Amino acid sequence: MKKLLSLLLVLVMAASLTACGQSKSETNQEGGTEAVAETGDKDTWVLAINATFPPFESIDDGTDNYVGIDIDLANYIAEKLGKKLEIKDMQFSALVPTMESGRADIIISGISPTAERKEVISFSDPYYYPMNAIICAKGSNYTELDQLEGKNIGVSMGTSYAEIAKSVKDATVSELDSTPLVVQDILSGRCDAGIFDATQAAVFVQENEGLECHIISSDITLEDTFAIALPKDSEYVDQINDILAEMKEDGTLHDILVKYMGEDSVSQYEEMVANLDIAK
Repeated sequence: MKKLLSLLLVLVMAASLTACGQSKSETNQEGGTEAVAETGDKDTWVLAINATFPPFESIDDGTDNYVGIDIDLANYIAEKLGKKLEIKDMQFSALVPTMESGRADIIISGISPTAERKEVISFSDPYYYPMNAIICAKGSNYTELDQLEGKNIGVSMGTSYAEIAKSVKDATVSELDSTPLVVQDILSGRCDAGIFDATQAAVFVQENEGLECHIISSDITLEDTFAIALPKDSEYVDQINDILAEMKEDGTLHDILVKYMGEDSVSQYEEMVANLDIAK
């Protein structure tokens, strides 16, 4: 009798454990489904930037706040989409790999939609058409690329400016981790000149009396423009394109540019953009 009761007890306990195991499995399964849903339409997006690119993005002096054209643009778009932003600052060359790995939801950081990048991530329409400029020591007067033949040209690593520098005959191209490092190498004489976005170049020259900049003529293609990067085939591309179109139409984008570049610079910039075929 005792053996029979013992056997029955063992069977009941085994059944209980099996039931508990099934219940736990179902709970995990439900939790997993919920997690996937949250990832697909989460309220907070990770914004990946390289905060060494004024006036597009930088850290405000004396604070931990990120400021710039791209930051204002990101905040405006996030508000329109009902999203909150968590900013992650990193080296420019890490932006695309970070998005590819799923650790970033959006990149607004002066990034160009090159053919290579478009293979792994998606882009919005352009929001900015950068003009290129040479920065050099005051008095150098390097106004054209061919004047940099045989010179040491500094550029920020992973940017499209590296390819421009490499096109100069007999030039040595120094790819550095950030644009401020390029500026420091020009000031110290380690680099003869650097190639930058003209807007950014103007800011650096204002901050450093020993420098001068010269806008250089170039054929601007879509691969030279700045666009918003999203995960490959993101459903948000069309929505963001609509928001950008509205910002251009109602003057919101103009106001953001003026805030960081000044009215005169923006007027000149917009006049030049109006003559670009790719902007029509």
